[in-house]
Amino acid sequence: MASIVRPEFGESLPTTLGPKWRALGRFPRALILAGAAVAALAILILLLGVGSSTREVEVAAPVPFKLQYDGDLLQQRVTVGRESLRLESPDGVAAKRSFIVQPMMLGAYEGSIQGVFPLRAEKITEQMSADDPSFATISEGPLLLEEQPGYEVLFRFSRAGRSYYGRRVMLFPANLGARAGVDVTMTAIRGTGALTAPSLDQQPPLREPLQSLVVGN
Repeated sequence: MASIVRPEFGESLPTTLGPKWRALGRFPRALILAGAAVAALAILILLLGVGSSTREVEVAAPVPFKLQYDGDLLQQRVTVGRESLRLESPDGVAAKRSFIVQPMMLGAYEGSIQGVFPLRAEKITEQMSADDPSFATISEGPLLLEEQPGYEVLFRFSRAGRSYYGRRVMLFPANLGARAGVDVTMTAIRGTGALTAPSLDQQPPLREPLQSLVVGN
């Protein structure tokens, strides 16, 4: 059978490698084929998401939102008071994390919503300070998450002799004049890895739920 490879390109790959492949022997060839099959299966699992621990939550009321989280690192708990969603580290995990979402409603306002956020943040920090003498604000400022306007307050506090970092995020739809949004509170015990208040949502398990959070329909 004539080769389909043009002469100037030299011999074809099967022609070059065929003798070397046959010279390996039956057992080495079987090992190579088995390894290739395992690698192909691993790629297929990654593409199809088989065995993925990602969970998706969609809340319809009072303020609609959706997000994703790692079900191995966070678990849904019974909500308290006005909470729409409560995620916490599984029992027995030393590096405790929490991600709590509450609805937030704003009164009528004029201009940009970014002008309203500092006033609401002031009320929030005053209330948190009144509820917990260990509460201390680290910093605050505006943020933008996937075109959704927001505002964050970084803080620290203590519980049962342990120090914690916290991050409070107000997030609203990008709609002009939006008044219905969410109030997210994230907390983590200090002294766990390279954790700092600004990096609280930049590493698992809190990164995924915040980065995937979409407010509104």
